[in-house]
Amino acid sequence: MAALGWLTAALPDEPVVLTTQTANTPSMRLATKLGFTEVERFEAWDAGQWLGMRPTAVPSR
Repeated sequence: MAALGWLTAALPDEPVVLTTQTANTPSMRLATKLGFTEVERFEAWDAGQWLGMRPTAVPSR
């Protein structure tokens, strides 16, 4: 969470993207809780991958 805060402060106009394997459901669930939304799923490195993006402004909860 601290890294996301730093990145948002350092590059406030840039979205943050991440990938994780689709088999890693806890990681995808955490990404969603942190404000990432799924952009696409694709195959790479012999496994399904999940690409998520966090917009520049995430609403407060």
